[in-house]
This record gives sequence, C-alpha cells and structure tokens, in this order.
Amino acid sequence: MMIRSKLTLLNILLVTAAITITTIFSLLQIRRDAENQARNVQESHIKTFWELLRAKGDAFSIREGKLLAGDYVINGNYELPDKIKEIFGGTATIFMGDRRVSTNVLTPEGGRAVGTLLEGPPRDAMFRDGKPYRGEADIFGVPYFTAYDPIRNGRGEVIGALYVGVKKSDFFAAYDRLRSGCILIAIVVGGFFGLISVFLVQKLLSPLKAMVEKLREASHNGREVSDLTIRLDDGTRDEIGLVAGEFNSLLEKMQEIISLVTTVTNSFAGTIATAVHHQASFTSQLSSSVSEISSTMEEFTSTASQIAEHSQGVAEIAETTLLDMKEGAAKFEILAAKMAEINSDNQAGIREIVDLGRKSKEITKIMGIINTVANQTKLIAFNAALEAASAGEAGKRFGVVATEIRRLADNVFESTSEIEGKINEILEAVNRLVINSEKSSKGIGEGLEYTTRTNVVLDELVAGAESTADAARQISLSTQQQQTASSQVVIALRDIEEGVRFNSGSIQQTSEISVNLTEMAVKLGKLVGEFSIGKGVNLAMDDPACAAGGETAAQ
Repeated sequence: MMIRSKLTLLNILLVTAAITITTIFSLLQIRRDAENQARNVQESHIKTFWELLRAKGDAFSIREGKLLAGDYVINGNYELPDKIKEIFGGTATIFMGDRRVSTNVLTPEGGRAVGTLLEGPPRDAMFRDGKPYRGEADIFGVPYFTAYDPIRNGRGEVIGALYVGVKKSDFFAAYDRLRSGCILIAIVVGGFFGLISVFLVQKLLSPLKAMVEKLREASHNGREVSDLTIRLDDGTRDEIGLVAGEFNSLLEKMQEIISLVTTVTNSFAGTIATAVHHQASFTSQLSSSVSEISSTMEEFTSTASQIAEHSQGVAEIAETTLLDMKEGAAKFEILAAKMAEINSDNQAGIREIVDLGRKSKEITKIMGIINTVANQTKLIAFNAALEAASAGEAGKRFGVVATEIRRLADNVFESTSEIEGKINEILEAVNRLVINSEKSSKGIGEGLEYTTRTNVVLDELVAGAESTADAARQISLSTQQQQTASSQVVIALRDIEEGVRFNSGSIQQTSEISVNLTEMAVKLGKLVGEFSIGKGVNLAMDDPACAAGGETAAQ
C-alpha cells in the first residue's frame, strides 16, 4: 500500500474514532446531568408542595375518615395538586395512608386516580421504614422521576404521603432530539474531515511523487546512461522545495566536474600516446642514422615541454575539482543543519499546541462553576415565585422579576453549554494538530536521515577527488622529470653512445608510464560515460588517437 493511501486511511480512522468517542461521551454526560437535574427539580417541587400544604394548616390528622391539614379537608380537594401542575407541570398527589385522596394523576381511562393504592418501593420506604423516597417509580405502568415524603400526625405516626413526579419520557424528549442531531452532525463532520484528509494528503505528497519520477528518469529509465541534465521542480516554498533546490545544485556541480574530467582525460591520454609514439620513432631513427640525432632530440625536447605543460594543467584542474567538491560538501552540511532547525521548531510547535489544549480544559472547569451558579439562581427564582404567589396581589411585580431571573438563569445555562461545545471543538482541533505535527515531525526526521546519508556519500566523493589531485601532481612531477631528462640528452650529444643508452632507458620508463596512464584514462572514460551532461557531448573514451597511442605505447 502506498504512503498516500496509508495516511488517508489513518486520518479517516482517527477522525471517525475521535468524533464517535466524543459524541458518545457527550451524550452520556448530558443524560447523566439530565437525570441529576430531574431529581433536583423534584426536590424543589416537593418543598413547594409542603409550603402550600402547610399554608393551609400545620397539624395533620385523620378525622371521620378524612385527612385534614388543620381544618382544611384534603379528600376530594384538588386545589393543591392542580396548583403544583400550574406552577411546575408534572403530577402531584396527597395520600391518606397508602390511598390517593387528592391527585392530578390520571388513570388509563382518563379520570383522576382517586382511591387507587400506592405500591412498590415508595410504599415500603414510607409506611414500613418511615423514610422519604427519591428515585424512579412506575405509576400505572409508566416510569416517572418521583419524590415522596411521609405525612405524620402530632404523635409522629405516618398517616399519609406527599408526592410529586414527572414522566421520564417528557423529561427526556429534548435529550432524544439532541441525540439524533448529534449523531447526524457527527456523521456529516466525519465525512467532511475525511474528504479534507484525502485532499490534503494528495496535495502534500504530489511534489514528492514528481521528484521520484524525475529521479527515476535521471538514474536509468531503461537506459545505461544517467542523465545529469534533468532538474527537479523547486518552486514549492517548503522543505521539499529546499531539498529539490539543493539537489539541483549538486547535479550542476557533478555535471561541471564530469565535463572537466572528460575533457582533461581525452586531451591528456591523446597527448601522452602521441609523445610515446614520437619517442619510439626517434629511437628507430637514432639507431639507423646518427646524423639526425640533433634534429630528433630538439623535437623530443619540444614534445617534453608540451607534456609538462599539459600535466601541469591536469594538476590545476584536479585542484579546482577538489575545491568544488569540498564546497558542495560544506553546503550540504548547511542543509543538514537547517533540517535539524526545522525539526526543533516543529517540536516547539507541538509543545505550544499541547499547552493550548490544557488551557482550554481549564476554561471548561470555569464553565462548570458558572453552570452551578445558574442552577442555584433558578432555585432562588423558584422560591421567589412562591413567595410572590403567597403575597397575593402585592407580590405580582416581584413574581415577574423572579420569572425573568429564572429565564436569565436558563439563558446562562444554554450559553455555557454552547461555550463548552465550542471548547470541545477546540480540543478536537488541538488533538488533530498534534497528530499532524507528529506526522510532519516523522517526515522531517526521515529527511534529516537521508541528508546525513547523502553527506557521507559527498565525503567519499571528496576523498576520491583528493586522490585524483594527488595522482595529477605525481603525473606533473613525472613529466617535469622527463623534460629534464630530454635536456640532459641534448647536452650529452657529444657522447653519442652514452646518450643513446640514457635515451633508451628514458623511453622505456616513459612507455611504462604511458601504458599505465592510458589504461587509467580508458577506465575513467568508461566511468564518466555512464552520465549524460547535455546534447552533443561525448563522454566515452572512443577517440581513435587515444586507442592508437595506447597500442603503440604497449608495443
């Protein structure tokens, strides 16, 4: 599988997993908060119910088969349950014993459930244990969030019960709508970020794909000659563009070096072969005719001078090549240092992103405090509304203020919920940035490793250039010695026999050197012949003069 496919699949999986986990966690947290809020609301409702009941009378008793609060008869009187429904909604009931005597709970047939009995855990808690009951209960087969308190007479005996409750289905209707919306949004967001991941990965890797194709074309591409005229596209303003630019500079340097080496090798091998051929001819003429020694030696001296000049040129070119190779190696070391700086900056960016995520979590804690204050404000508003209701006509204005305070608390709660959602989105974005930054850091590390390997190769090229320069200096020294020997032969013309022997020895030595140099030139020509530096440039050692000179020197 290609890297592009791997990165795309990994991004889609990570985004999907993150959105799924976040959605599930958020829905569970919202449901848990809703259940806690339902219990708190029932607690406040039953407190209000007690205040309304005690306003009718503080002493509770059963007389003549009826439950009374002071002189207020409760049996068949639906004023207080209906008042609770009017203020808060939901259901409310007053029990005499375990039988409903005043209620707004409806039977399945639609009538008030007066006369029906209390059953289940609430009855056991109050009439067996004498304790209040808070929690879920089934009323006529329907689950409710409930609150039950026992009603006691003056002797502390449980003679009835007070109940408030709300259907779970009514309370969680908004939650069910929110859950459906969250799932839909998660699917849409996941698909959107999946498409973005595919687009970004393709855009990120397209320059690398183009570089790989160019490098394949430059290396072989079905041929035996490497083309050094090909250049990579360095137009992008990123690390890939910088690498391509430095690689193009390296190709230009190699093209110049190989061109110089080819020119010098062809010229040098041909000159040496020609000189050896002339020396062999001179030896034959010297043995047959002593009278032509002077003219032949002058020609030999001229030839030796040319060899010295050419060998000196070879040495200078080798020195220049060595300096160019060292300069290229130094620039590549600068590139490696820059890659290391980029890696360090990327790590610093990751640390900043993580710090941003931590600060966002601190904001979430503050939102929780604001929510707590908003809930307390709502409770205060409820109590204020009750006080206003108790005050009658004089408390209407105060009741309006209490209602507005409650509405303001609801708005604050909704606003903090929206802020928490935005902060969660910021945390998700921070996590994605950390993942992408770690991937970029991995790519930068690989680029740094490749740069280090290339630097090692350059060091090996510099060492080879140093060896070439040493060989060129030795060749120059040998040719200078040859020129000195030729001068000595001219001076020694007065002693023909001694001069002939000296000249024969010099020719033998020169022949051996020329054979070695010709073999080296042929090998070097084959090596540089594997590269192409432009149209019309011949890098192979196929010069007829070189081949002929090599054969003559060998003979």
